Amino acid sequence: MSAEDDEDEQEPTRASPTALAETGVVEITPAAWSNSDEIDDIDPYEDPVRRNWLISGAIFAATAAVAGLAAGGAFVFLRQERGKTPVTTSTVLIASPPAPTSAVVLPPPPTQSRPPTPIELSATGDSVYVGTKSGKTACQVTVNTVSCIVRFVGRTPIRYGVPTNVVMITSGGIMDWTVGDGGQLQTRTLNYGTLYHALGWTITPTSEGTTFTNDATGRGMTVNVDGARAF
Repeated sequence: MSAEDDEDEQEPTRASPTALAETGVVEITPAAWSNSDEIDDIDPYEDPVRRNWLISGAIFAATAAVAGLAAGGAFVFLRQERGKTPVTTSTVLIASPPAPTSAVVLPPPPTQSRPPTPIELSATGDSVYVGTKSGKTACQVTVNTVSCIVRFVGRTPIRYGVPTNVVMITSGGIMDWTVGDGGQLQTRTLNYGTLYHALGWTITPTSEGTTFTNDATGRGMTVNVDGARAF
């Protein structure tokens, strides 16, 4: 190292007050110089640019913190609300099978008794002669007409000035009265409650009267000692 470098590295010396007084130089506070690397720190807040940057950074950090808190609160709130959402369940109702019912036994329908088969009466020539058990009515049956001679006790129409004793009915239901004499007719006695059939006529004798019904037309008459009625 040279002598010149040594002179540069020497620290400056402070002049005494007596020497300064002799030279007429006013004493001032000497500034000591040092080759030390220590440099006083500069207060950052004395720099306006840096101060504004720090303030802006603080505001941004605070805003970010508030936003983070708000987001976290919203997440917690939504999670709680989602947890409170009721779970919808569907209930399937299964109909119970109907209770077994006891079988109802219905009585059998009443059997309709068939009408008795009529007894077929044989004809003499073109006529059939029948009479009641009382002996008061005798009838001649032909294909188209039925004529009965009756000992009436009731009033009957007058013919030839006398009460009629013969009543006649046609297969078409036309009734007529006349006066006649049966003489000695040979008749077949009809039993009550028995059906008879002769030359297309059904004969039903009862104690209340004898009914003659034409099979083809359904017309006929009922006759007894009180009178006769056509249908």
